[in-house]
Amino acid sequence: MFGSEKAAARRREALRLAGEAADNALDALAEGDVKRARRELSAVPKRLRYADGGWKPALALAVVDLAEGKRRSGLARLIDVCAGLDETNLSKDEKGYLRLYALYRAIDASKDARAPAELRAHTEDFRFDQTLVSSWLKQRFPLKKVEASEPPPPPMAPPPGPGEI
Repeated sequence: MFGSEKAAARRREALRLAGEAADNALDALAEGDVKRARRELSAVPKRLRYADGGWKPALALAVVDLAEGKRRSGLARLIDVCAGLDETNLSKDEKGYLRLYALYRAIDASKDARAPAELRAHTEDFRFDQTLVSSWLKQRFPLKKVEASEPPPPPMAPPPGPGEI
């Protein structure tokens, strides 16, 4: 019994490390630092169950590959992630959201603005309710690429009146 508690604690720690590594890699990617994102993902434990949380670093690695210009390996990883989402304990809406995210990233990375047929097959007949997808998932994996907007310049001062010169 004591051994199973140790194994469960190790598994929880590995999942925590994998989640942190994926988050740090996505942050580095958002800043445009692809090399740092790759380094962050190297901290992911090797033996990690996909259903428990291994999909996070796998999806982050696919996005990093696409950002580095490695289209073939990135698209293959996206297809693997979409195929393995059914094993996870995510809700149906969250799985659909992640499949749509993968489809959009594949379209962005393709030369002809078409995702591979294998990936389109995973996302062909599904619907999801945007309101039932967790805000964390929407924040970490946004469907649209959001550019950092600059604040507008302050308004101009009104011209001086006749007696204020």
